[in-house]
Amino acid sequence: MRRILSQTELQEILQSLLLSEEQQLAAAIAGAARELMDTHGLDRAVLLCGEPLRRIGALSAKALGAPLALACEDANLDLSRGLIVDMLFAAKDDGRRRGWIRAVKESGCPVLSVGVPAGVDPDTGRAADLSVYAQITLAPFGYLAGAFLQDGLDHCGHIRPIGGESTEAEGVYRFEGSDAARLLPPRKRTAHKGDSGKALLCVGSSKYVGAALLSARACLAAGCGILFVACPDQVRSALWRLPEAIGVPVGADWNKETSQAAIRAMADMKAVGLGCGVGSGDVSSLIEAALRSKLPLVLDADGLNCLSRHRSLFSLLHDRVVLTPHPGEMSRLVQTPIDQVRRDPIAVAQKFAALWGCTVLLKGAATVVSDGKRTCLVAEGNAGLGKGGSGDVLTGIIAALLAQGAAAEQAAALGVWLHARAGDLLTRELTAYCVSPEDVARRGLALAFREIVS
Repeated sequence: MRRILSQTELQEILQSLLLSEEQQLAAAIAGAARELMDTHGLDRAVLLCGEPLRRIGALSAKALGAPLALACEDANLDLSRGLIVDMLFAAKDDGRRRGWIRAVKESGCPVLSVGVPAGVDPDTGRAADLSVYAQITLAPFGYLAGAFLQDGLDHCGHIRPIGGESTEAEGVYRFEGSDAARLLPPRKRTAHKGDSGKALLCVGSSKYVGAALLSARACLAAGCGILFVACPDQVRSALWRLPEAIGVPVGADWNKETSQAAIRAMADMKAVGLGCGVGSGDVSSLIEAALRSKLPLVLDADGLNCLSRHRSLFSLLHDRVVLTPHPGEMSRLVQTPIDQVRRDPIAVAQKFAALWGCTVLLKGAATVVSDGKRTCLVAEGNAGLGKGGSGDVLTGIIAALLAQGAAAEQAAALGVWLHARAGDLLTRELTAYCVSPEDVARRGLALAFREIVS
């Protein structure tokens, strides 16, 4: 795992470095610059540096044999036909800095950025009208949060860490493949279906048959040993496509009366997944029963919308619950405009996870997972996952991990990583245009699991 830093934290680290540490960082910057120069067939580079990074910029320029321009100076350097090393993120936002950013954009040259590209807010990721797009962004001593939030991912290109590893999940950290391998529930060679978890999914409706099938398929693909699917009649008739799933009939559609069948089915389950595609039917009594049972529970989609309409249920949330809202659903849950949720998703997830005493998984291009004490970002994934049904797949994965004994925060973080990594691996073959949620459940998860168990 690697730390996620604020701009202030990174500046404090950079300003307290020993000379030997500054030289090591400068050498890493110069090495990445040479790599990009070779890639683009360039024989010159220019470094643009903010005042707080003057010493490291000077050392980097010396190691690279390139001129250095300070953002506080009106140097007249030719930025064309070369690599631009952008170290402006910490520079004072004034006319000189904006002039350099404009010159970088007009040059059309490839850019290597340090921290975040100039013009991108290091903490929120919001890009100014005048901002830089980098081919590579180096992340020394940890990642800046803005590299992953809002516009950050589009501007940063390939984000490459330099140090910042941590053995303790203090503050905010990025969840990575090594964390996934560590948290994956072990599977003994002698394990039987009962050892691999028994889950109940309460999903689907006459309008959203596919949501039930996607979540169920993903739950099975993520290792659930025995899966029961409580669903309306029209959905149950489609379960022939998943012969491993056991149907629990609840009647024509979801309401307080038909929810009783699903409530009875919870009796000997290890985990429950609730909400995918249940539609506008009243499942408040089902949610209440699931919460009172204290079973591990992942609540998504229409289940979250029902929760937001029945606010007395918030008092029943507990530390074995995972809520998986996208920003719109989170806005309804916290009764806050969606722009405020998007502005600082880390703070929002942390605040309400602590307030509610559960795990909040706030979806986005980078997804935030917090239990109020530990907070991580999962920055894998791509636009190919931005399709209807992706959330249903994620819910199935998390339900499977909960059923196999993973704690709520760990199941949420690992589930997001597996889902996102499956999308990345499939996109290499299918492109982001063509990846579907069913592809992720059918094939992508197998690729992601294989990567961390091999």
